Amino acid sequence: MKGSLKTLERIQKFKIDEQRKIMVDLQTKEEKILNDLRRLIQEYEQEKDFAAQNGYFGDFGAYTKRYLQYRDAFEQALKDVRKKIAEVRDIISDMFKEQKTYEIVDRQRKEREQKEEDLKTQKMLDEIGTNTYIKNKEQK
Repeated sequence: MKGSLKTLERIQKFKIDEQRKIMVDLQTKEEKILNDLRRLIQEYEQEKDFAAQNGYFGDFGAYTKRYLQYRDAFEQALKDVRKKIAEVRDIISDMFKEQKTYEIVDRQRKEREQKEEDLKTQKMLDEIGTNTYIKNKEQK
């Protein structure tokens, strides 16, 4: 049991590390989408200013329509990534709870073993003390 519990703890730590890697990948993806979205908005604002300054609105409506489609796509991708991040956080949280359970069980097992060892030692010392008392009593 002792070895199997340690093995379970090691496996759990490995699984948590794997989920953390997935989390980092998702957070990196989230940051990239945010940067792309910011860049798209900035480009749109520049185009809007250019069109306003030059009095040219010929294709700006089509540009705006395309901009809105891209923006919606980025926002949907961002929403999807954030949903996955939340799912991975929940998985990691559950895994930490499970790992904590293993640690508590291991600590309780060690405490129980220590109490048993202390009890054996105390019984042995009591027996030695009783035998010594009996010998001293007989010698007097």
